[in-house]
Amino acid sequence: MKLVIKQHRPLRRVLLGAGIVVATLLVAALALDFGQWRSMARAMVPNVGNRTAGDELARLREENSNLRYEVARLKRGEEIDKSARSDNHLQFIKMQAEVAKLKADIKFYRDVVGASEIDGGAQIKGIQLKPLDTPGRFSYRLVLAHIDENDKEAEGSVRIAVKGELKGKASSLAQGEVIEPGSDNLNFKFKHFRLFEGSLKLPDGFIPRQISVAVQSRIPIASSSSETYDWAAVQN
Repeated sequence: MKLVIKQHRPLRRVLLGAGIVVATLLVAALALDFGQWRSMARAMVPNVGNRTAGDELARLREENSNLRYEVARLKRGEEIDKSARSDNHLQFIKMQAEVAKLKADIKFYRDVVGASEIDGGAQIKGIQLKPLDTPGRFSYRLVLAHIDENDKEAEGSVRIAVKGELKGKASSLAQGEVIEPGSDNLNFKFKHFRLFEGSLKLPDGFIPRQISVAVQSRIPIASSSSETYDWAAVQN
């Protein structure tokens, strides 16, 4: 048996033990530090996601607001277009009524001009009646013509009478009984054409059948003429 003699080094053992302890502590510290950093990293990841979702929500809200504004603008534009179409339709109807009235006037005066003759006194060339809002009231337009080769004025007066029925009996109303205040004076002095306009009022229960117009001329010569019209035929 061989005897081995080892040198006794107590300091070395102490140092080696201390080194092992320090190394162990370092490893433990590193492990703890790594866990802390990993937890922080995990906590940061959801925060980044939250910030991204918040930004997306803000963007979507802005787009929604813009879309609401656009819808409101389009709706307002549609309302304006609808109102404009309604106004245009009413204007169109009004213009149609005006055109119809002008056509009636043109026909009336065309008949007047076409029927004019050279004569020594004023001639009756037509009368028109139009019912007013109040029952028994009518507006009238009466045209006289005077075509004189010497271009002289015609002077004289007009008399209007209405014939019909009152309480089942034949009745005739003179000018003073039917012509309303404010109507044109039926005395005349003119060259070529004269238009009289006014309104007349019939008594309650009176049924008109005819209207007669008489013209008494003094200048250029004394003459007279008269025309009787069916009441319904001269209503416009």
